[in-house]
Amino acid sequence: MKLPAPLVRVRSAAAQGLALVLRVAEPILSRARRFGYEVLARSRLRGRVASGVQFVGPVIVEGTGNVHIGPRTRVGRHVFFETYGAAAIEIGSDATINDGVVLVAYAGIHIGDGAMIGEYAGVRDANHGVRLGVPVRLQEHASAPVQIGADAWIGRGSIVLRGVAIGAGAVVGANSVVTRDVAGNAIVAGAPARPIGERPDAADFGAATGLREEG
Repeated sequence: MKLPAPLVRVRSAAAQGLALVLRVAEPILSRARRFGYEVLARSRLRGRVASGVQFVGPVIVEGTGNVHIGPRTRVGRHVFFETYGAAAIEIGSDATINDGVVLVAYAGIHIGDGAMIGEYAGVRDANHGVRLGVPVRLQEHASAPVQIGADAWIGRGSIVLRGVAIGAGAVVGANSVVTRDVAGNAIVAGAPARPIGERPDAADFGAATGLREEG
């Protein structure tokens, strides 16, 4: 049903007024929501969660909840933490764990200071057995710890599998599958991920882009 023009103008004016009220209130509401997310996350996680950790949205916790998070780390919406037995997920300071990241530890996952994990990436330190004659879902997991170095960047949608060590400063391209170790400062991509380059130093980057450091 089409509204008469005068009612359309009244509706629009009312919507604009309510929008202005919400715009003023939004910073307060946002702080309240994030405080609630932090309270819920801290109630579910059994490890050490430092002060200053920012929970942008709700998290999902399965298993023992043995998760340790360093100061000033940002945890995105719907991050999934799963730990079993004595395994722990350890995240350093100033790290970024973006929306939808899945972290599953049977042996242990360590993520270094300042590392970034892109949206919907996964880090799993265990795989099901695949022997014939036994359903895969009933087979025991084979596990080995995963290490992700400081300042490493794991691109959106990538998967890091058991036993992998990713060196400090390494970059993993989006949607890659990492099955073997990655050297520090290396850039890898693909499925399986393979080296495609190295991070340039500041001088090389400036020369390549036309930028230069002032000072």
